[in-house]
Amino acid sequence: MKYLKYLPMFAAALLASCHEDDQTVARPAEEVVAPVLNQHSNVVVDSDNLKSEVTFTWSAVDYGYSASVTYALYAVYNDSEPYQLGESFSTNYTMTKETFNNALVNSKGLAVPEDKTSTVYFYVVAGISPQNKSFEVKSNVVGFDVTTIKSTSAPWIRRPLYIAGNFQGWAPDAKGPVLWETGENTDVYEGLVYLGAAENTASTLPPNTYDGLCHFKFCPNPSWQGNLGGDPSQMTTEGDPSHITAEEGMYWISVTLDAAHTTGSVILKKIDQIGVIGEAVGGWGDTDDVVLSFANMPTDPTDPNYSDLYYAAMRAQTWTGVCENTLAGEFKFRLNGKWEQSWGGANLEHLDFNGGNSQNTLTGRVRFSICFRGDVDNLLQDTTNPAPVFATVEQAE
Repeated sequence: MKYLKYLPMFAAALLASCHEDDQTVARPAEEVVAPVLNQHSNVVVDSDNLKSEVTFTWSAVDYGYSASVTYALYAVYNDSEPYQLGESFSTNYTMTKETFNNALVNSKGLAVPEDKTSTVYFYVVAGISPQNKSFEVKSNVVGFDVTTIKSTSAPWIRRPLYIAGNFQGWAPDAKGPVLWETGENTDVYEGLVYLGAAENTASTLPPNTYDGLCHFKFCPNPSWQGNLGGDPSQMTTEGDPSHITAEEGMYWISVTLDAAHTTGSVILKKIDQIGVIGEAVGGWGDTDDVVLSFANMPTDPTDPNYSDLYYAAMRAQTWTGVCENTLAGEFKFRLNGKWEQSWGGANLEHLDFNGGNSQNTLTGRVRFSICFRGDVDNLLQDTTNPAPVFATVEQAE
């Protein structure tokens, strides 16, 4: 079990600050009297007592002179790093059982199991100078059982990062391509996206502005509020950041943002192919992939609806392909004909990254499709946070 070790070391500066005419003398470090955290009875949290209070009390630290002391209350569970529950300028700290429970079961904190009884340990650290940790003194450690419930805090829901650019009509809304957060509050967003150069679309007007590149920005909200652009390694929301540009093509995009989503960086990794592989399509060999194509791209730029059709394809972000001699059997999707990035699993509506094999029951001419943007509207309401990647397998004509 890990505990922070606080060894008070008092510098000459502290002694110099003691006015001789007041006869104030600091104790030597070895004589400082640490606070003593009082024993506490076991705590049971349930849905009926959330407003009840939990109070910790301790004796005052004695530095040998009158000082303004701050006390920090910490909790430790198993091998976790100490988690600060709160601060006090007196010798007690009170919180509701609801706050206490949520702090303990927080997956970003102690991660104490929900709906179980666990032994949690507590201690207090006294300090008189936030800038100088050598003045801190740690109390004894007190442990007791805590029976928790599920957190009552708002549940985490996987967050999207919208991409708006010339390739999809400069529309920062939920209908466009999105990247999805990789885990709970990681602020890392990833996904496969085809970045088009928008040739022959309304986004290239006037014609002399077309440079053959995809221009885009990232939007944490389905609007232009707080859009990120500029230097890919140092994106910002300040001012009107410039476009990020890339050659037309398929990319694995990884964006890392700060907690406030005001700065960040992006890495674009060019992808050569996405395919489906497995016994269902002919085998598991290195060259057995059925390569998929970006779906629904219009081919006639003279069509008066060409721009709308082009933007619709870019917003849908779907890859599809037909296997002429499909067999019943297992399969998976993967990038670049390699296994570093693959998707599979029993549920085609939510494919797992590097998950198990998927099962196909169709034979003959079968179409396989995969989409990384997910069903945005439903995912924004789903507290189970399923994987956003989905696929369809259907009999082709």
